[in-house]
Order: sequence, then structure tokens, then C-alpha cells
Amino acid sequence: MSTIEKGYTFGTTELVTNVKLHTLIDSATLSETSADIATNASIVSTAGAKIVNLYSCSAGSISTITGMLTNIPFMLINRSSGASLALLDASPFLLNGNVTPNSVGSNITLVWDGTNYIELGRINP
Repeated sequence: MSTIEKGYTFGTTELVTNVKLHTLIDSATLSETSADIATNASIVSTAGAKIVNLYSCSAGSISTITGMLTNIPFMLINRSSGASLALLDASPFLLNGNVTPNSVGSNITLVWDGTNYIELGRINP
């Protein structure tokens, strides 16, 4: 989920000028929301985030992911050397082999097609 922060805030009686309008747009910032996975999570609840952070988890394998938007890619990123969650190449996951993100920075990009999570790519440094 993305959030846009205004680059300028108008007062209730303030007039709009070209300079203020340019500042509103040019100084605006866009931030990407990420979801964090709790320790020992077996079901990932992403709330529609495009980036999902995996921390020290010891739940074995993820059997389902909830909260994903259809046809919108998302990335699972290992943020802790203690994470031991795995994704298995079995329904509902269509992967290029099992995934165990065991090093910090390792990640996998998936897309939910309404039935399956399809692997788009992975990095395991």
C-alpha cells in the first residue's frame, strides 16, 4: 500500500498560487507500506502490502498467505538471520523449488492469481 504525503498544506483562508501548487506537488513524498510477520507465524497476513518482512520465525512452513491483492506482485524478504520459515513447492504455491529464506536479504517475489501464489523471482545472497 502506498501513501502520499503532501508537500504543502494550505491554511483555511489561504489562496492557491502557482508557487504553492508546485510546492504541493514537487515536495510530496511517496512511501511504500510493508507488513511485518510476527514470531512463530504460520499464516502470513499482509494486509495488501507489496513488501512483507519475515523476522525470527520458527513455524516451519507457510501454508497460506492472507490479505493479498489479485495480480499484484509482492515480495517476502528475510530481515533476520533467525528466520526459518519455508515455502514449499506445493499447492497453493507454484514455485521453482522449495524456498527457505535463511540469510538476511534473501527474498522471493510472488503474485496471487486468485487460486495460486506464482513465483516471479528470488534472490538468496
